[in-house]
Amino acid sequence: MKRNIHAKLLSLLERSNSQRVLVIEGARQVGKSYLVNSVLEDLHTPYLKFDLEKDSRIRRQIDMTEDFEDFKALMIDQYHLKNNSILFIDEAQESVNLAAYVKSMKEDWPEVKVILTGSSMNRFFTDGMRIPVGRTESLCVYGFNFAEFLRFTGNTELAEFVQSAPVKVPGSRHRLLLELYDEYLKVGGYPEAVKAYAAGESYSAVIDEIMASLEEDFSRKEASQPHLFADVIRAVSSHVGSLSKYSHVDASKYNVRKVIEAMKLWHIVLEVQPFSLDSNRSSFLPKRYLHDTGVVSRKRILAAPTISILETIDPALGTSLGGLFENAVLLNLLEGGSASKTIGTWKKSSRDDVEVDFILDSEAHQLKIPIESKASLQFKKKHTGNVFKYLRATGQKTGFVISAANIDRITDAEGLTVINLPVYLGTRENIEAFIG
Repeated sequence: MKRNIHAKLLSLLERSNSQRVLVIEGARQVGKSYLVNSVLEDLHTPYLKFDLEKDSRIRRQIDMTEDFEDFKALMIDQYHLKNNSILFIDEAQESVNLAAYVKSMKEDWPEVKVILTGSSMNRFFTDGMRIPVGRTESLCVYGFNFAEFLRFTGNTELAEFVQSAPVKVPGSRHRLLLELYDEYLKVGGYPEAVKAYAAGESYSAVIDEIMASLEEDFSRKEASQPHLFADVIRAVSSHVGSLSKYSHVDASKYNVRKVIEAMKLWHIVLEVQPFSLDSNRSSFLPKRYLHDTGVVSRKRILAAPTISILETIDPALGTSLGGLFENAVLLNLLEGGSASKTIGTWKKSSRDDVEVDFILDSEAHQLKIPIESKASLQFKKKHTGNVFKYLRATGQKTGFVISAANIDRITDAEGLTVINLPVYLGTRENIEAFIG
């Protein structure tokens, strides 16, 4: 199955006027290698591929090279790399020399396009190494989005529907899509977990296995206190969408901060920083999320029952449902962006509770689009209040609420409009389509 991001990567590789090195990032097991391999097959361009984690021999050979010319000679002489081809190096961060060659890959090797992938590319450009600004172009890969989940589980027509920015959803279809979205929130987007779910097997066991492997790898390469990985995952899962404090983890603030910063660079923990329109009043606690909703659902406090958009009515579980819902919305907004792309949130000031969950930077429309997340089956006027306040403060005309309610909109006396999109339509592409 081709990923939605397939076309974007294909377009980047087909561009003849760019020789920047493509850096593909993302957490482990989200499908980075599969994506690149699929695109390379479609290109019909000769390519050479290495995995530096699996092939220790080529890694040692690269790290024995004296300079870029030596590396280039290695590729040509011993591996027969041809002009007008692609060099794909997976888990590139395992090499200690490769990062130093990126500048020359871009400037001195126009005959070859280079793709570098890895789950911990923060280790690629090591301390003290100058990052070659303007020489790379990054793309961050996440697990399956909802449309991909639908397609993989045999609901192709529904997948096409939710990607088409429909202006109307029949009631029965809306209910069915919410039921399927509930399943998606539990399973998450790891391709192997979705594969297990589609086969009627235990997707939870797959998630546990992936996370155990990830914890082992992270602890071996990054953490001085291995147990903090699991503690941070549990803390973020339990407080997802709420203001995040280092005190949520039982360890020193220094150690917790160090581990969280590393997990952010591995694309495991996602952080959204609130900002005021006044840059002098933007010192707020961040909100933290995880790279996969299946992990959030699996790693919440074990005593907590499963939560559901359609079935959770206990007010005590409302915060957890809202946080999981927010996490899914954030992943939709980040998908297809660069590894350095972030989503902000707006907070009017530290003195009041006026804030909007996400601010989407739309390059296509040159707008900062306010988006409020509400895990509610009804679209109510009270859900729009903070979005309208942001619109008035910025002079913009359109904002969004993403909820479990069907498509709707409210326009005020000033002509400002807040559009409600059901969560299964809440993607960057659909939002920009509704802006018009």
